[in-house]
Amino acid sequence: MQYREDNNLRLIVITSPDFVVDEAEKIIALFKAGLEILHLRKPKASKQEYVDLLNSIDAKYHPMIKIHEYFELTDNYDLSGVHLNVRNPLYERKKQVKISKSCHSLDELYAIDEYDYVFLSPVFDSISKEGYASNFSDNVLKEASEQGIINNKVIALGGIDQATLPLIKKYAFGGAAVLGAIWKTEERCAWQLYSVNNDATLI
Repeated sequence: MQYREDNNLRLIVITSPDFVVDEAEKIIALFKAGLEILHLRKPKASKQEYVDLLNSIDAKYHPMIKIHEYFELTDNYDLSGVHLNVRNPLYERKKQVKISKSCHSLDELYAIDEYDYVFLSPVFDSISKEGYASNFSDNVLKEASEQGIINNKVIALGGIDQATLPLIKKYAFGGAAVLGAIWKTEERCAWQLYSVNNDATLI
């Protein structure tokens, strides 16, 4: 079954967990290329390093950035929202923001109405995490799609690159999140993926 007949896959980019040379400039280039949502994920970064990176990105792009750490920064920056994860499972600030979260099993997808969207991973073998193999077979993903467990609110994560991105259209995912394929090697500058990705709408 082909779920994406309109080719309208949403594409989200997640930053490298480590800092990248000229990272702010590359992020800005992504936004200029049409990216609408970037996840800022730096598990080992200090709060000051987070602040420095945000300050290096033009404020007009801040509403397109979701953060994975230091949720209190939503008080000072006009950010898109926060992403809940094992390290930071709760958002307890007064400011209302969009919330997404990470899921690693189909069981977690039964209670996602309150979220902007969720990541399901790893859909394919991870590029950024060596030895982090896919949790889901083709048949499992197809069945979950047919049952509506996987739907437009579910974003595929893990092993997404130029080869696997078109395969997402076999299922009912709302889009895909890209990490390793963009940042793993210096010659694959972040925005190059977009010039060959004719099957996704940048989000």
